[in-house]
Amino acid sequence: MTPIRIRSPRPGDAAVLAELHLATWAETYAWVFPESAWGKEAHTGRIRMWSSICTAPRPGDSFAVAERDGSLVGLAGAGAGQGLLDAVPGKDPASPWVLEPNARAVAFYASNGFVPDGTRKPGGYEGAGDEIRMVH
Repeated sequence: MTPIRIRSPRPGDAAVLAELHLATWAETYAWVFPESAWGKEAHTGRIRMWSSICTAPRPGDSFAVAERDGSLVGLAGAGAGQGLLDAVPGKDPASPWVLEPNARAVAFYASNGFVPDGTRKPGGYEGAGDEIRMVH
């Protein structure tokens, strides 16, 4: 088996990365979001997102792709989530809305002192669960 090569994403990778990203999310979140979440609009948005990442990533973001035999087989990214959270709220109270089944996001905000305040609203997709408001 040919070894996997890890490299930075390139501008020509955007369309393939959009497909790969949607495929992995569809597999991971199929139980949360309906099939329409992976449609043409989502595809267009992912191409736009990956085009930006491949040509001009935001400061503090880091992305890598896995390539085998000239084909992209994986992707990973780390964003500036903590940096953004530290920079944005300022002195005013903050209250992010988080999809309740997204345990990772809930844990991220909880580790930063946020707690659910009991306010909830539909997540936007049938079967996605509710969004909960977390306050600091």
